Amino acid sequence: MPARDDHLHQARHNVKFHASIDKSAFRDWAATSLFYAALHYIDAFLADRRNIHPPKHKERDNLVATISELKPIFVSYAALKDGSFNARYNPGMASKFSDRYVAELESTHLARIKAEIGRYVSI
Repeated sequence: MPARDDHLHQARHNVKFHASIDKSAFRDWAATSLFYAALHYIDAFLADRRNIHPPKHKERDNLVATISELKPIFVSYAALKDGSFNARYNPGMASKFSDRYVAELESTHLARIKAEIGRYVSI
């Protein structure tokens, strides 16, 4: 099972990928990379603080919704997850993503997750 540092490395890797792509041309990948960065920040917290390693998205969703330290990021996590889901499975919707929407996923939602997780895990 991946440890905190493995998750943090993957989160940073996903953020680096996000920074390297043309977000206007690849809004779907931009949204997806942000969601998976968030997922790994959350998994770093879970591994470090709770020794929990959720194997499925549904289990992680429930943990984010119920663990007191993670509840404040539930809305942001859901926004990133929805954006990624739509990018991967609803191409008609993903093609309508705006630059502003993708920027909001990063500057509002991922930033909120990083700030909250950073209160408990050095990221």
